[in-house]
Amino acid sequence: MQNIAFSILLAAYGAYGVWVNDLYIPGKRSKGIHLHDVPAWIMYAAFICACLVMLSVVVDHYDKRNNETNYKLFANVFKYLGWGFFVLSLIMAIIR
Repeated sequence: MQNIAFSILLAAYGAYGVWVNDLYIPGKRSKGIHLHDVPAWIMYAAFICACLVMLSVVVDHYDKRNNETNYKLFANVFKYLGWGFFVLSLIMAIIR
């Protein structure tokens, strides 16, 4: 249930940030970073990948078939794709 709630909140936060063209990513030891335009859209893609990974756990739990390896592969692909989007977004924000 937590994965569903966090997925909805993360997708909504990202959608709002893209809509107002100011996606704020808080920092642990800094003020954080405000992303605009293309870097914000790429970060939103990373958010969606994170949502898909969290939701794949829920779907795997309710799926009666014996295909855990497929869900694990799906989660791994989107996990690495999401991290790639995350890093690309930050690099693009720094370059701009």
